Amino acid sequence: MSDLTMMTMEQISSMVEKGAVSPVELVEACLKRIEALNPELNAYVYLAAEEARISARKAEEEIKSGCYRGKLHGIPIALKDLYYTEGIPTTGSSEVLRNFVPEYDATITKRLKDAGAILMGKTNTHEFAFGPTTEETCFGPTKNPWNPAKIPGGSSGGSGVAAATGMAYVAMGTDTGGSIRIPAAMCGTVGFKPSVGLASLYGIIALSFNLDHPGPLCRSVADAAITMDAITGTDPLDPCPYAVAGEPTHFYEGLAGAEDLKGKVIGVPANFFFDKTDYEVERVTREAIDRLKELGAEIREITIPAIDLVTDASTCIMFSEAAYLHRDRYPAMKEKYQAGVAARLDQGGAFTAVQYIQSLRERDVIMEEWEKALQEVDAVVAPTCPIEAFDRGLTPPWNIVTRGQIEPGKPMCTYHTRLADMTGAPALSLPVGLTKNKLPVGLMIMGRRGDDLGVLRIGSVYEKHYTYPALEF
Repeated sequence: MSDLTMMTMEQISSMVEKGAVSPVELVEACLKRIEALNPELNAYVYLAAEEARISARKAEEEIKSGCYRGKLHGIPIALKDLYYTEGIPTTGSSEVLRNFVPEYDATITKRLKDAGAILMGKTNTHEFAFGPTTEETCFGPTKNPWNPAKIPGGSSGGSGVAAATGMAYVAMGTDTGGSIRIPAAMCGTVGFKPSVGLASLYGIIALSFNLDHPGPLCRSVADAAITMDAITGTDPLDPCPYAVAGEPTHFYEGLAGAEDLKGKVIGVPANFFFDKTDYEVERVTREAIDRLKELGAEIREITIPAIDLVTDASTCIMFSEAAYLHRDRYPAMKEKYQAGVAARLDQGGAFTAVQYIQSLRERDVIMEEWEKALQEVDAVVAPTCPIEAFDRGLTPPWNIVTRGQIEPGKPMCTYHTRLADMTGAPALSLPVGLTKNKLPVGLMIMGRRGDDLGVLRIGSVYEKHYTYPALEF
């Protein structure tokens, strides 16, 4: 299979700009990769092959004529099956919307197209993004490329697999309880959840309007920065209550010159984050933390406040808002929903107004306490997930063993990631090693709300000095 497909977008875009490789070649290489791998892994649920070929020829002509739009120009990308795409199905990977074809693009879809990106198709998601395994979907489960018997994480599992395997250079996801970072960790990619409100939610099928965050899965921190620069900036249509107004970001430019971590203070949690972390995951994580120290960072143990509020409060907010957002279809169309998703919607509908408001108040406390905790450190690092990818097909309560104890697998997926959705803070997952079972481990870097560049710079320094685990085909 072509090595072109496994290069980073930063690398390949320079070749495109110089004419060393054409968008047409990239699209054909990705299509060959998809043809070879997708029947087994099920990352894509809709392939826009002919549309991509047309866009590639147009991009090639534009670039040859001197109309180069930037580093996304001529680059094959994918979108989670939540992003509205004009004329292309957007189903939430659900029978409920099986035949839905939007009449307009999501803001992010449009901005990526305007930047010259080439849409290869739509990727599988846990139905309506309401689950962490990408098993409950009308298109069938997505499989982990490191071991197809394992889950890829979710809900952006198809995007994680597409980015990890060279089926796209960037695959957009969404993150409400960890749905970008979990598949990034389990599939061995970079996954970035930006600060709340930084990228528009307009035209993305919602799960929770208070907790949803769109962001990229890709093969380098630089690629994440390039993507964010293309999709940020004021959107008057953004329904996010915390929408950020202002000019587009310049994160990629801001990564320049970041060569070490001297002067940086990085916090390592003394509470919660290692309590249930599998020993192998902890080993790989601690090794990565030692590398941060070698790069010049001061490592300081800190206590994360209000962490005990996160699980219950985020469940109430997420499930209640999901029940509200599906009120016109559920329970009237209950038979079309996946059983587990239906059960979560039932749970969401059972929360009272008092419980919901109390959870929102608790979120305010969590946000405030997080900012206080970050006053003396530049970032906090922890395992993205406390566990490695577990077997597909487990039944409730999805029992797994971690740290010698039996735990429910699905809740363990989001055990560490929910905090950043509740705080609205930026969080980056980097692939930093493999367990003894040859499964990837992600290191999560979290910062102050609005300090997205600071988080990306730490990740960028790490990847300049240490290579990521590589998939072998």
